[in-house]
Amino acid sequence: MTLNFIKGILSYSKTELNLKACLRGGQSFRWFISDHDQNEFTGVIRGKIFTFKQMEESIEYTVHYNQQITKNIGNIDQELKDYFHLNENLADLYSNWSQKDEKFRLRIEQYGYVLNGIRVLRLDPVENLFSFICSSNNNIKRITQMVNNMCSHFGDLIGTLNDKNYYTFPSIDRLCHKDVEDKLRKLNFGYRAKFIHQAALYIKNNFDEQWLFSLRQKNYNETVNELVKIPGIGKKVADCISLMSLDKLEAIPVDTHVLNLARNMYHFVPKEAKKSLSDKTYREIADSFRQMWGKYAGWAQTVMFIDDLVEFKKEKINQLEKKEKVALKRSVSDTIMTPKKNLKKIKSKN
Repeated sequence: MTLNFIKGILSYSKTELNLKACLRGGQSFRWFISDHDQNEFTGVIRGKIFTFKQMEESIEYTVHYNQQITKNIGNIDQELKDYFHLNENLADLYSNWSQKDEKFRLRIEQYGYVLNGIRVLRLDPVENLFSFICSSNNNIKRITQMVNNMCSHFGDLIGTLNDKNYYTFPSIDRLCHKDVEDKLRKLNFGYRAKFIHQAALYIKNNFDEQWLFSLRQKNYNETVNELVKIPGIGKKVADCISLMSLDKLEAIPVDTHVLNLARNMYHFVPKEAKKSLSDKTYREIADSFRQMWGKYAGWAQTVMFIDDLVEFKKEKINQLEKKEKVALKRSVSDTIMTPKKNLKKIKSKN
């Protein structure tokens, strides 16, 4: 199968768009790091295969597409601006959150190389919804495996790149087929298999795929109230979908990471509070963050969520070690230079 391709450059520095944090931080589950370059990422956006290369001051990209699937390639730069929310001034947002929240400011000062450049993605609502049904009681690595299994078994093949097959995300119609639940159970989806099939049937029988996109026009509360009617979607998953694909940037998905943040760093809930969340406690935590961070609270929470992920802790340790080495070099340099400066002063006096 022959793929067409185009290349381009996004003129955004790493502090404006941090690819690893955005693509591997629990928002989308379809991105893979290259085996030969840790700054190169390949995945699928809206039926096209994208490869991004992170540079310090820009991002190089290549788009491979199948003309049988993508009839009109469109404006790729505009599509990426939409996908990464690039019309939002990230420096202004970080400055605003730092002024409102001393703890946020200190985290960015300490780990800026890892935590700068984090953006909320604007995902396809269908992909986002079914991906997060998979997220229940799960971790990022396993969710990634499940989502890509769903694509390879029920999506359409886009093409092969570097010996790896890439697929479209399955349509709601395809997920309504009678064979879906049984196949997903054989793929170790467990109880999520039933919810995926039932959610697809619910949307098809009552609405259509465009109904999900129409929720972008509703307010936050209306959107969440509609989403939680879908089988397999509770409050947290509804908030994830609202935040990452339905333009509700005030949505705060309260999971164990955010509960620990609320308990241990911000003291919004007592330390002895139960790990399981009541609806009342969930709402109080989310409202506390919204009150502190403002209308883009969900975006600020995304930064703090990624700060807590294991995958990024090694990078933060490396950053601290680099800072310590630089500080040590400066200290040694000052110690060596001080006598020479004093000697010059003595000579000048004589």
